[in-house]
Amino acid sequence: MENFQKMLIPTIYGDVPTFLGAPVARGKKDLKGADVAFLGLPSQGAEMLVGREIGINMMDTVRLRKASIKYGGYLPELDIDVLEQINLVDCGDVAGFYPLDRENINDYFQVAEKKISEILEAGCIPLTIGAHPYLFAKSICGLDGKLGIIHLDAHADNMDIHSGSKWSLACWVARASELDGVNMKNFVQIGMRGPRNFKEQMNWYRKKGATVYTYAEIERRGISEIAKEAIQKARTGADHLFLNLDLDVLDLGAAPGLDEPLGITTSDLLKIAYEVGKNSVTAFNVEWIPTPAWQPYQLPAWPLYWITTWTILYLLAGVASSKRSPR
Repeated sequence: MENFQKMLIPTIYGDVPTFLGAPVARGKKDLKGADVAFLGLPSQGAEMLVGREIGINMMDTVRLRKASIKYGGYLPELDIDVLEQINLVDCGDVAGFYPLDRENINDYFQVAEKKISEILEAGCIPLTIGAHPYLFAKSICGLDGKLGIIHLDAHADNMDIHSGSKWSLACWVARASELDGVNMKNFVQIGMRGPRNFKEQMNWYRKKGATVYTYAEIERRGISEIAKEAIQKARTGADHLFLNLDLDVLDLGAAPGLDEPLGITTSDLLKIAYEVGKNSVTAFNVEWIPTPAWQPYQLPAWPLYWITTWTILYLLAGVASSKRSPR
């Protein structure tokens, strides 16, 4: 924070600092030597908000970058300085699709997929905010090998059509399951719960051979055991591992503004991120950071931005602790 006030850290544009003060990566050459690349895709990913004021609930990468500057890279509880071990760069935002609608969604997908693929091909782990998860599944399947997916969410997201669209975020799992590189036996969902899911969605997962850990099983067995087993299931026979986070996996008491009780704690989330980071994670995406329902036109819910920053730091701590890190 002090360094930013003294203008001693890079800015991505205007007065917006880079995420965690990382160097700016404007093109492919700037990815050389990087381990991880932060990328903003502030669009809410799909047609979920068509017909509404998309700016209300859209992920705000500007706020996340500013929220991150209050933190450094050292985690005393793990005795590791993430930013000493991991070469992090900030690629800015893929923008220009406001509002995202049926007319420009194909253009958005092409531009976003190209940028994600560019980061992957450089050998970096993409950390994205706001991306449609299907774009990751497709981009990673463009590499050699099979893909395992761990999805943290209160909801199934496996509908075939939602609000007249096959590309809603409520449908991304169904679309990912259609890719040649995805075997649903390597798909794991953690945290599903509540009456906004349908019996047919759970039956679909069972038929496909996917693994779903509901809140009840997490409470009974504990998150440490669940996390290790989830990684093993996602990893068996797969060459790549994608972690996708919808913040409503958290209990509404842990993350004000969300709408589902009986969720996991922030401690649970950080443990999962750390364990996934230790297991050669290929990519990580946070779907969006919602604004509290009771204040859509007011200030953002800063705790969600802080939780997101912590989650990324714990994921990178896991990467730094693994053999993947070259430092």
